[in-house]
Amino acid sequence: MAGAERRKSPRTPLKFEINYLQEGDFLISYSRDISADGMFINTENPLSVKERVTLTFSLEGSDPFNVDARVMWTNREGEKKDKGMGVKFIQPTKRLQSAILSIVNKVAVTGS
Repeated sequence: MAGAERRKSPRTPLKFEINYLQEGDFLISYSRDISADGMFINTENPLSVKERVTLTFSLEGSDPFNVDARVMWTNREGEKKDKGMGVKFIQPTKRLQSAILSIVNKVAVTGS
């Protein structure tokens, strides 16, 4: 993301599996970090900016969450760990936001 920080919510590094459809193909990728508003998804083939996608994932053993998201930016260059897309959640449920904030706060307190 170029320029000044635009995130409104604290984020934390967290790797977990994310499932979504891309052009009819079921894909599995992994997060790099998450906040109550969105996440970074590591992928060699990010979707286009402004594209919508439905993500499915679990947090710390929770039942799966399904959330619609919009691609806000992509990185197709550099090392594999840096390639991917930043997505913003579209109307995330209170349950999802609560689960994310719990993890963010836990990491802030314990450092892990």
